[in-house]
Amino acid sequence: MKIDVNKPRYVVPLILLPFLFIFFYIYKSTFDKQELPQVGEDSLQTGVADVSDQVRQKALSGKLDAYRNQYRQADGYTAVGLIEEEETEEEVPGTLYNMRERQMLDSIDRAMKNRYSPAQEKGFPSATTQRASFDVEDRTMEEALARLSAPPISAPAEANKVGDDPMDLFRRQMALVDSMGKANDPDYQAEQQRRDLEQEQLALNKSQPALTVSKAKGHTDGFNTVIPAKSETLISAIIDQNITGYVGSRLRIRLLEDIVAGSVPIKKGSYLYAQISGFTGQRVNLTITSAMIGEQILPINLEVYDHDGMRGLFVPASEFREFTKELGGNASQGITMQQMETNSQLAMSMVQKVFQSTSTAVSKMIRQNKAKIKYSTIVYLIDPQQLKTQF
Repeated sequence: MKIDVNKPRYVVPLILLPFLFIFFYIYKSTFDKQELPQVGEDSLQTGVADVSDQVRQKALSGKLDAYRNQYRQADGYTAVGLIEEEETEEEVPGTLYNMRERQMLDSIDRAMKNRYSPAQEKGFPSATTQRASFDVEDRTMEEALARLSAPPISAPAEANKVGDDPMDLFRRQMALVDSMGKANDPDYQAEQQRRDLEQEQLALNKSQPALTVSKAKGHTDGFNTVIPAKSETLISAIIDQNITGYVGSRLRIRLLEDIVAGSVPIKKGSYLYAQISGFTGQRVNLTITSAMIGEQILPINLEVYDHDGMRGLFVPASEFREFTKELGGNASQGITMQQMETNSQLAMSMVQKVFQSTSTAVSKMIRQNKAKIKYSTIVYLIDPQQLKTQF
């Protein structure tokens, strides 16, 4: 078999073989050196170092000599400073006079000194000069005494005006803070809205006398039987829509029997619209204030009663619903934005105000009272005036 040495599988190993020898030689000469074992040494040093020449040439001295030599080279400074003498302050006696009274007393003192000064006794002034000087001094003393005895001039009315009581100012401030806190409280706003609706309803009822609503008297086609008349005040109706209602929401109700509002008959199957007037406990209060029959708007006053005989619809409370309402309200109120220290503080303040107003609106929406009213719920419509005069 003839071998072709010109093929790459034979040529390439021959070319690489010298380089492998060179790399092996460099590796052996550089990295593969055997370390010589070190002779172990004892950790205990038995020899002591020699004394220095300075110490060797220094003479020995006793304790007293070393003490004197140490303090002979001291500079004499001490950390204890000199105690300064105490300065006694003279007490200035207080006075009961104010500045105006002291000035008057000084003027009187000067006048008395000028009058009885010994300098005037050295010369011999004339009688006219001495009398004139006495007259001037007397007038000065009389004026000073008159000013001293005169009643004090009343201060202006503005100065004497007593300032406001701090407690009254504090109460007004706390009332303002309380009103601002209540304005941001959704529960308080819902209660206030309910009260406003009740007041509007009462004012509307007083201004527009409602018509008396009762069942329509049925006619019997059977035997003419003499029986006692029955006074039936309960008007059956049915809720005709599914709704998630808030305070002020409208609810459609369909009549299940004929009624009479005043002298106007309202047929069975007619629609009446009730309004949610408020939430009390686990009940939803519904009120019907008007009915539109044809082209007539009849002012009526009907209240919705449930099967348990209590005013309003019974809506069971849910602890999970209360928990989510409180959680959502507190979470939306607790979110705040940190103002950034940038040049655009005005823009950031506007964004922060928008965010705060949005979070307040979301919190109000979450915490607002609401109830889900289902279709085909049987209710009773009752006129409160007729209910009072029934018995």
